[in-house]
Amino acid sequence: MKELAQISKSFNDSSFNVQSQIVENIFQKIVHPNPLASDCENIHQKQGIICPHCGKSNIIFNGKTKDIQNYYCKNCFKYFNEFSGSTIRYIKKKEKLKPYLFLMLTGSSIEKCALGVHISIQTSFDWRHKIIAAIKNHILKEFGGITELIHSTIKFSRKGQGAKAKKIGQKGKITDPASNKKQETIEKNGYSPLSLVAISDRNQNFEIKVVQQGELTLEQVIDQLGKRVNKVKKLCLDENVILKQFAGKKKISYFVRIPDKKVKGCNKYYHTDNIRMRLQKLEGFLERFRGVSSSYLQNYLYWYMMMDQIVNLFDPSTAMLEKSISSINGKEIYKNCKMFA
Repeated sequence: MKELAQISKSFNDSSFNVQSQIVENIFQKIVHPNPLASDCENIHQKQGIICPHCGKSNIIFNGKTKDIQNYYCKNCFKYFNEFSGSTIRYIKKKEKLKPYLFLMLTGSSIEKCALGVHISIQTSFDWRHKIIAAIKNHILKEFGGITELIHSTIKFSRKGQGAKAKKIGQKGKITDPASNKKQETIEKNGYSPLSLVAISDRNQNFEIKVVQQGELTLEQVIDQLGKRVNKVKKLCLDENVILKQFAGKKKISYFVRIPDKKVKGCNKYYHTDNIRMRLQKLEGFLERFRGVSSSYLQNYLYWYMMMDQIVNLFDPSTAMLEKSISSINGKEIYKNCKMFA
């Protein structure tokens, strides 16, 4: 009661302007303003407002709830708001997303991000993968011109799926090192390396994709890249036989530069130096995580690709958050982002 009396006295002794400011601040706390209002406005200016249910733009405003704009679609007759369909739709502490993203982009671990914004480790894990899973929609859909394509492998990892980590990111069955399941998995070639393909055109657009576990197969490469190289004029390949077969199947002219062999004429422009440099930088990017689970590796690859687009911006954390919010099917992407479950 004494503290309340002191607060009341301090308030009464303040000037009118200070009292007005205090009341305004308290009011803003009570009504729960939308902490991402400016980000939503920027997204709507860039791509317009689209219904997450039917994808149409025939919508009208339908009031606000806690300063979050509601809409009504006149095409499918459904209601939605600014965050409907996005990965952050059901995140309650949205005001902590920007400081969380800042910590995340500076290389802080899941645990340090949780401590920095005062959330649980499980929540920190979920937020990280909700944000980066939605980046999938912002990766280039098609490559053209002279394009580099190489194959790589990475060691299979079950990080975070052991007995000590059962409570973190648990989805479905896990491998318990205290039992003989791990040995059974090894016997079934469950730890075979992952096959990756890295593709880049001469416009600095690139993608690194997990194709499958085990040796690369032509069917999987066609399934993953077949429709995305229709505008390619020339493929620069490594010596992988499957990639050569892929180029032949797509009827695309290709060139394979053999190491330590002199190249003359226009062939000197056909190389895979750019995409190899991207792969080398990827190794450094993944090192700070002290290992990445293969189940979520593709998410981290999307993160790495997005960093190339936003690293030179004034506010990378805001740019990445806008990318995540603007994916109207982000929630579905997050649900299906786990591989090799």
